[in-house]
Amino acid sequence: MIIDSLKKLQKYQLPRMLLAVFLLIILIVGILPDYITGKWSWKNTPQITNLKYLRKIREDGLTISDLPTISHQKVLLANHKWLLQIVENDTKTVVFLLLTPNGPKDKPQVEWMNINGLYRWKTDSQKRVKFTLKIKGDSNETTDLEKQDSHIEARFFRGWTKKQTYAVMQWYAWPGGGSPEPGDWFWADRLAILSKKRVPWAAVSIMFPVEPLEEIDPYLPQLISIGKKIQVSLTTAAFK
Repeated sequence: MIIDSLKKLQKYQLPRMLLAVFLLIILIVGILPDYITGKWSWKNTPQITNLKYLRKIREDGLTISDLPTISHQKVLLANHKWLLQIVENDTKTVVFLLLTPNGPKDKPQVEWMNINGLYRWKTDSQKRVKFTLKIKGDSNETTDLEKQDSHIEARFFRGWTKKQTYAVMQWYAWPGGGSPEPGDWFWADRLAILSKKRVPWAAVSIMFPVEPLEEIDPYLPQLISIGKKIQVSLTTAAFK
């Protein structure tokens, strides 16, 4: 059994090693010419062209199809201005927090820890979930970016305080995808920089209220449905 386990481990490690080597080669090829000529690209990082749209979301809230907004406001969390928005999902009111970059140097870091500190909740039942969506629209109005499939991975867990229990789903959204890991955005952004572009992003945390210490797995389809609608709204309103 030990030998079989080692073989399985090697089977999964090899693709990851090949991917790491591939990314390293791409970075070296992209960086080396600038280094030799003295034109160090890291000192002249391209700007995020979508910043004004991302900032506007914090001011006006996010318009989400089939999720009427009850209220929205800016909240200060760890010296960052977040959007706190409450929407109506059938008969439930759902809260989500959204952070967008304020400048080109802002990047995903410890947003989930900051939210934990805000709510001071206990957590359990943690796992990763994945969902895919394709934005449908008129072919004459939908951009190539919006036509791309979005593959999102999110962290899903139960968070509770003495007053309320939530099913929580969190991820960093960007054009064409998303992940709960800051490092995944970092590599996507580094690859984009080689083409003189940047990858805009937004941190999304959905808090779906449930009964005290209730099992959260039955609510996962609803969380994914809300997550898809938020990803679509970000893509069409801010990532364009």
